Amino acid sequence: MVGLAGLTTLLLGAYFAIFQQDLKGLLAYSTISHLGLITVLLSLGSPLAAVAAVFHIVNHATFKASLFMAAGIIDHETGTRDMRKLGGLIRYMPGTAMLAMVASAAMAGVPLLNGFISKEMFFAEAIETHQANLLDTMTPYVATLAGMFAVTYSLRFIHSVFFGPTPSDLPKIPHEPPRWMRAPIEFLVLACLVVGIIPAITIGPFLHTAVVSILGASTPQYNLSVWHGWNLPLIMSFVALLGGIGLYFLMGNYLATSTEGPPVFRLLHGQRIFERVLVTLSWKWARWLEQRLGTRRLQPQMRFLVFVAIVAGALPLLLNHFELPPLLVRGIDPAFALLWAIGIACAVGAAYQAKFHRLAALVLLGGAGLVTCITFVWLSAPDLAVTQLLVEIVTTVLILLGLRWLPKRIESTRRN
Repeated sequence: MVGLAGLTTLLLGAYFAIFQQDLKGLLAYSTISHLGLITVLLSLGSPLAAVAAVFHIVNHATFKASLFMAAGIIDHETGTRDMRKLGGLIRYMPGTAMLAMVASAAMAGVPLLNGFISKEMFFAEAIETHQANLLDTMTPYVATLAGMFAVTYSLRFIHSVFFGPTPSDLPKIPHEPPRWMRAPIEFLVLACLVVGIIPAITIGPFLHTAVVSILGASTPQYNLSVWHGWNLPLIMSFVALLGGIGLYFLMGNYLATSTEGPPVFRLLHGQRIFERVLVTLSWKWARWLEQRLGTRRLQPQMRFLVFVAIVAGALPLLLNHFELPPLLVRGIDPAFALLWAIGIACAVGAAYQAKFHRLAALVLLGGAGLVTCITFVWLSAPDLAVTQLLVEIVTTVLILLGLRWLPKRIESTRRN
């Protein structure tokens, strides 16, 4: 179930990201997709997959943080995040454009960037056989398709914002941001480059510490080198890279003018669906159940709640063949036993009188509470006794005030 949820999130998040017109919307859906990738890795149950998951968490945090900050700079300097209105910003913001392009390439999994290495590790685990089932067989194909979608939305982020014709109807005249506003992106992009080129030296010790804290003695041997030779994961990377580029250029004109959201799915309005479900559950179905099972009497409702509580507590015990230990009765003080007998009688009497005489039930309930206070004193817990006494006083006063405003008892009537 975890693997299926991860694969679905990985694929749908990447697919939805392609058709977003808002810069931050594209990045948000791509984040959902990458979280699905991490979930898939953790669902495989392999130590190497766990290493890849931890590594990708670090890589994703690095390039995605830089991209979100780049989107904020673009919004701040142009007054919009709509990619249909943006374009040609490399002429006005060349430094920001270069930083965003490197971070987007890392998100797409381009070689010599940090995203490429963890993506290779993901592909390597995807082609391994962990369980002989359909889901495990589908994983390499879904992973490659999601990688293709990742290249498509990464390329769209670069091309739609920084290339193409110069925008003419922007709310602001675009220009480079202040030096210190761009400094955090420069640091993160530098990290993407350094980790992508020399991962074993830069991120290796930190990754090892994190993995050992999770896997302990099960920590496997792994290699963070950039080049592993010509193998199937590398071929999957090239297929995803070339396929994503081709898909973007096939859909470029459509994406430049289309409305927000992916085809078919844009017809589903999430807020409207949520409101319909909420009304159905909280109003229509609740009213139907109230008409058939509801009552204005408190006692049947309390009986039902007590019955459910008893069943919920007893069922696990019965299913696990729980047996009570032998009850040993010895050394009981007769006065203490009499005290408890009085308390039990008061509690039973309060439950019985609650239906016929509310004031008498309240007096008996106070008697049961007073017996509890004396029990605490008997067992050398005067602090608990004082607390219980104060609670009993406040509860009695509040219930007396409530009895003043309770309606008269509903008498049963027969319809002729």
